[in-house]
Amino acid sequence: MKDRYYWIPVPGIDPEEPLPGKLIVVEGTDCVGRSTQTRMLRNWLESSGLAVYDTGLRRGSLAGRDILRAKEGHTMGRRTQCLFYASDFADRLVNEIVPSLRAGYIVLTDRYIYSLMARAIVRGLDRDWLEKMYGFALKPDLVLYLTISIEELLPRVLASGGFDYWESGMDFFNEETMYNSFIKYQNALLTEFNRMADKYGFTRIDATPSIMQVHKELRTHVEKVVGDMVPGMALLSDFAAQPGGEPIHEDVEESRGSVADRLRDLLYSFLEDN
Repeated sequence: MKDRYYWIPVPGIDPEEPLPGKLIVVEGTDCVGRSTQTRMLRNWLESSGLAVYDTGLRRGSLAGRDILRAKEGHTMGRRTQCLFYASDFADRLVNEIVPSLRAGYIVLTDRYIYSLMARAIVRGLDRDWLEKMYGFALKPDLVLYLTISIEELLPRVLASGGFDYWESGMDFFNEETMYNSFIKYQNALLTEFNRMADKYGFTRIDATPSIMQVHKELRTHVEKVVGDMVPGMALLSDFAAQPGGEPIHEDVEESRGSVADRLRDLLYSFLEDN
């Protein structure tokens, strides 16, 4: 049990305590589809009778709101930003993630320490310092890394409302336009994600097919992790393939996914033509 944490757990947490739940992380850059896939995985798991708790960055009660307020301006320093997010993560780990795992829940988290470290490393903070600071983190049972190229990411960013100051690295990169800063920042971020994928054993998932295709691939990996938690879990794939086997909510998700896919393809073709 002692190797369940990357280094030293938070004081008060027993590293040998059995945690019957499962921790599943969905990682990737902004607009890659993490939130959509996390929601769909939760619906699917709950429809099979499993208890699910989902969380994500800035959702903690300790620092979540303060991070949002700090990001309303453009003066938050890179180390302050890093410590803000670390505080939020520690709060959620102690008060949400570990208690849920203790109770036998599947914890789905939209991003984890990897996004936080990648952002900070790209901004020039020391890698060893970051790995030690986040050493209290629990090792996930599965990390699903949604992969994408810059060319495929651009239409999604435009469709979601355009470039964000922080997600374009404007606070750190000295570029004339937000577009140039976005390209530079995301390239650096994706390079760091790929390095982490090798180091931490991420399961790479191509995020470019349709939403439902990506979702079905994610399921195959999740089933291997949670299959022993529910009798007959291995039969879920067969059930889903039968007429009427899919829960109604997935028909809605597939409809939404089709619209999103068509919009993405339209924007991508527009960028190619221009």
